[in-house]
Order: sequence, then C-alpha cells, then structure tokens
Amino acid sequence: MQYFDGLIPISYLRQYRFCSRIPWYKTIMQFEPPEQAWVKQGKQWHSTQTQLHKKRLIKELAPPLKRKTNYYVRENSLGLHGYIDEISFNAKEGIVIEYKSDTQAPNKGQKLQLAAYAMAAEAYLGINIQQGVLLKGSGYKQFKLVISNTLKLEVIETTKKVRASMGKTSMPNSSAQAAQCIQCEYLRYCNDR
Repeated sequence: MQYFDGLIPISYLRQYRFCSRIPWYKTIMQFEPPEQAWVKQGKQWHSTQTQLHKKRLIKELAPPLKRKTNYYVRENSLGLHGYIDEISFNAKEGIVIEYKSDTQAPNKGQKLQLAAYAMAAEAYLGINIQQGVLLKGSGYKQFKLVISNTLKLEVIETTKKVRASMGKTSMPNSSAQAAQCIQCEYLRYCNDR
C-alpha cells in the first residue's frame, strides 16, 4: 500500500473522521467546492473570537504568559502542521484553544484535532501541553480536554489512516451516513448516496 508522504493539515484528522473521502478529494483530486454559507458564518465567528481573546484569562498557567492566535505549528515526526486558533503558554507549559461555532458536546474528530494541535505545539515550542479547550457556540461554552496518552495514540493511528487513504489512486470507501452526506460540500463528487 502506498502512503502519502507530504505534510498533512491537522484539520484533515477531523475531516477524515467525518468522511474518509474529504482529505483525498482535497489533496489528490484538488477539489475545492464553492464556499458554503456555514463556512462563511464560521469564518465570521472565528474573527469575533480572535477579537475577544485578549479578554480571556487562563488561570491554569503561571505568568508571564504569551498568547497567540492563528499560530502556526508543525509536528515533523508525524508530518502534521496547521494553525492553532489560540494558544497561551509560558516557558514550561501551555493550553491550546480551538474555536468551534457549534454548541454540541465535542465529537471524536474535534477531540483528535485539538489533541493533534497540542502534540504539534509541544514539539514546536518544546513545552508540555496536557490540556486543551474547545470553545463553542457563543464562546462561553468551554469543553476542557485532557490530552491523554490514549488520545495521542488515536491521533497517531488516524494520521496513518489518512496517509494510507491519500496514497490511493482510487476514491476511498466511506462509512458516512446519509445525514452526514446531506451536509457535506463534496456530495456532488461522490454521488453514491
């Protein structure tokens, strides 16, 4: 089996959990569907959260703190990279914050994405990151997540699966259900549901 050996955006882990075809469409086929209304709403919501980040207090970390938004990180051993929505850190440890506009409890894809950002930030900054926060809805709904070894292993395994699927010359199988397909911007490319 061939493997895709380029850098993988960390967001592909979340997208792969939603449907294994999305990273393949984006990378191999280079399909970029028209921007959907919910994507525009999400970008506006992200912009609002970025403006509010200065008001948030991270009580779990000792000062002095650095706070960065839209911060680039890279994890070379896994070949992952991406932009963290927000990170607060001192010389020893940090907390990764990911913004999501939905209000539901975090799904597995969102947890994997947050853990992968934490792993990449640890490697990139040389600090310890044991927790992350999914900031959802209006920005006041916070879901704290411990970055456990089990979760890190899931990131590694999912990364391997993404690489394997992106190394294929034919479209990967998908286990997505009709409810997922209806909301997917790649549905017109699949056309098998």
